[in-house]
Amino acid sequence: MCARRVRKSGSSISIGDLAARVSVPVTHQTMLSTYASGFTINTLRRAYRLFDGDLTLFLVFGEIAHYNMSRALQALNFRDAPDSARWKVLMRALPGHKVTPCNALSISEATGIPRETVRRKVKELEERGWLVREGARRLTLAPRAIEQLGSSGRVIMEDFRETARVIRLLEDAFTHQQKNRRPGAGGEAGTARKR
Repeated sequence: MCARRVRKSGSSISIGDLAARVSVPVTHQTMLSTYASGFTINTLRRAYRLFDGDLTLFLVFGEIAHYNMSRALQALNFRDAPDSARWKVLMRALPGHKVTPCNALSISEATGIPRETVRRKVKELEERGWLVREGARRLTLAPRAIEQLGSSGRVIMEDFRETARVIRLLEDAFTHQQKNRRPGAGGEAGTARKR
């Protein structure tokens, strides 16, 4: 049934027709961002399954994981080339960086989720054995969480790399297409104008 619906809607309107009906210009960037959103949707689908349909729980967990890694990530300078001496030193030092604990208030402020909701989600993550609480306010990921989500994380990274690869290819194609459309540009468009 779903396949029929896709076929029917796919044949009813073209991308060009759809773009013509939109009041703002549909640029190549719009098309690229629409394609990139597929990565986000796939990630949310996986999260929905992993977190038993509770995307708020996933968001709280993700914020804690990101916060825990933030100090180590800030130490990296992404302007350096990966084969530079400085980058190699930073990468060797990465495992020694301390995890940055966080609290319910910082998660609430970062996400906009009410503090009480964050507290309930933190408690649920603790019950699952995915969070460790040190004192009243210091939350860090538990090794069990990393083990549980390891294979899912690998799939997400593969999906991210593939999405980035396709976006680069599309950007190159759009740039090439734009160059060929400019007046006086070479290629078939330029040759056709000269005749």
